[in-house]
Formats: sequence, structure tokens, C-alpha cells
Amino acid sequence: MKTFFLLFVANSWGLASHAQAIPDAQVPPLAFLALQQQYPQARNVKWKRTQGWYQASYTQNQVRRLVRFSPEGDVEATGTAIALGTLPLPVRRTLTDHYPSRKICQADQITNARTGNLTYELATCESFISNTIVLTTNGMKAPHARQ
Repeated sequence: MKTFFLLFVANSWGLASHAQAIPDAQVPPLAFLALQQQYPQARNVKWKRTQGWYQASYTQNQVRRLVRFSPEGDVEATGTAIALGTLPLPVRRTLTDHYPSRKICQADQITNARTGNLTYELATCESFISNTIVLTTNGMKAPHARQ
């Protein structure tokens, strides 16, 4: 029952789909080339396929960052790792009110490249259920991204 409740709450409060790690060879050539051209200082690059995009997570100047590309190599979003304590107060309240038993192990501030809108992606790290909670700056469920 507890697992069902957590799944219900997670699905009703806006979780991103699971990202799948992929090898460099599975990244579309235009996205791979765009990373090299636009982010030549990127180090330790790891690719994932998520929400229909190709996400490169990398280190630059000792900061963990990410960029999401369309298969055509267009930048869809960029992100930076942030400390949990720096999350906006409405986001922290939502986590406290709606996810009190969830352990958040990673937070990223994501900027939509087309709209400039910010969202916060918060990775949970429980072994029995692990997803990403996606919230807007005011702590509300983020609209679903394209699949």
C-alpha cells in the first residue's frame, strides 16, 4: 500500500520519464557535433536519452552541467547542478508538503532554451522507486515535456 501511495503521489505531482544512459555511438551525429562545437570545454561527458531529447551531462570548470539536444542538434535546455539548500522556498515547501519521505540526492536548475523558463529537477534516490520530480519556480508541477 505504501509503495502504491508513493507511486500515485509521484505520478500526480509531475515526474519526468526515466532517462536511459546511451553510448556515444547512439547519439545522433548532429547532437554530438553540436556539443563539441558549442561546449568545447565539456569534460567527462555522459549521454542519456530523455523526453525525446539527447542529454549530455558533463563537467566544466568543476561544475556539473547538462545540455539537452534535439536529434537535429538544436539546444532544447541547459542545466546546472545546485545545492538543495539553494532551492527557491516554494520548491522546498512542495518537497516538504508532498514528498516528506522522499530522499532527494540531486538537484538541477533547468532553463528552457526556447522560453527561458526555469524548472527544478530533483532526483530521488530510494532503491525501491527512483524518479525525477520536476517543479516550477513557484513549486507547482511542471507541464509535461514532449515525449
